[in-house]
Amino acid sequence: MTVEEAISAVEASSDLDELRDTLQKIAEDYGFASFNFLDVGNPHQDVPFYMGTTGASWENDYKSNKFVHVDHCVKFARRTNTPFSWDEVPLPSVPSGPKPGAYKIMEAARDHGFNNGVVVPFHYRDRLGRMNSSLCSFYWKDTISRFRFMLMRKKIDLHVVLVYWVQRAVDLIAEKHRDDPNRLLAPESVASVPLSDRERDALAWAGRGKTVGETAEILGLSEETIKSHLRNAMRKLGASNKTHAAVRALYLGLIDY
Repeated sequence: MTVEEAISAVEASSDLDELRDTLQKIAEDYGFASFNFLDVGNPHQDVPFYMGTTGASWENDYKSNKFVHVDHCVKFARRTNTPFSWDEVPLPSVPSGPKPGAYKIMEAARDHGFNNGVVVPFHYRDRLGRMNSSLCSFYWKDTISRFRFMLMRKKIDLHVVLVYWVQRAVDLIAEKHRDDPNRLLAPESVASVPLSDRERDALAWAGRGKTVGETAEILGLSEETIKSHLRNAMRKLGASNKTHAAVRALYLGLIDY
């Protein structure tokens, strides 16, 4: 299947089921076993929107273990627009004690027969200024040598096709869930969360890992004032702690790390 043929098939898809089946055919043509499309714009969600063809067994393992919170490929995808293979993302160092979650997810993937994969991330603002982030992960069960050969020949083609596929998915989902406030790729309007400049500043520094004391020193304010700004921001954002608030503010485009 040529790139032009793949794009034509994507654009001709009339609903999400047909769009999913179309991408599965494209994935198989490239040598992949399956794929999963995942909304990664809301990091605190245990079960974000997803659609794909990996099957119930892998999906159940991924959800029950809350792998979305420890998936190093998901974290990396939030910081890049460039497609990458799973093994391009370094695993965290292994300290004494429990095994990091990134190792567990890779072990689970191998248990399901997935030897490697490719992740294609997407980030953009919609016409209302809302930040959207998603990814599509393709799962490989064949040999690694064939995987390398496919990457050399098809990586750019896959990226081009996915640009059209994601846009078609967004359009179809918007039509299907037009009245659902929690629909994919549609967080709250920035205007609905009126943070003050100081609240934004306090959250931005909290998101960078600064303590209340460090933030107070940076902004030239008292610690009590910083705490007050953080409490107000948490309340407005419906967050349980300052980290949660910083994540939501970043997701909504209210702050920038």
